[in-house]
Amino acid sequence: MEIINRQEALLTNYEVYKVLKEEDDRHKAIKTTTKTKYPENVTTLKFEALQYLNGTACTTQSADQIALLKSQLLEYDLTKAEILQIINLRPKAPVELHLIIEECGERFAIEDLEELLELILATLPHNDDSDAADANADGDGETEPRDNANSSNMDVDNLSGDL
Repeated sequence: MEIINRQEALLTNYEVYKVLKEEDDRHKAIKTTTKTKYPENVTTLKFEALQYLNGTACTTQSADQIALLKSQLLEYDLTKAEILQIINLRPKAPVELHLIIEECGERFAIEDLEELLELILATLPHNDDSDAADANADGDGETEPRDNANSSNMDVDNLSGDL
């Protein structure tokens, strides 16, 4: 087989989510009006992909936010793949940037990474940021240990020796 017209594109999770969501809506509309059946493997793949993407930051992103972030990231001399991973993974800590950006320690100073993280968090806000802020609002963010001694309903004296 010879490929004559090859199109190469990198898609963000947002773009994939949008296409799958539109296809799912179209499939549901067709399903209610006709008896056309989609292949089961296609339906399963679409369902599992949407289920995964619903748990990621792409559900709260918009095309405008992504375009703005892409233009702002150009000044950092990142590759297309690195920009794509930043958009998809939405890093929140310098260690995550080190995993995404090749030779990150050699290419960027710590201050640059902090600036990059601030830019990402400001441009691609996500509703879990407010959850994390609420969890840390009471102080140092550490949780108090639970007293499990009285929380058990099991009577230790009446355990059978059949184990």
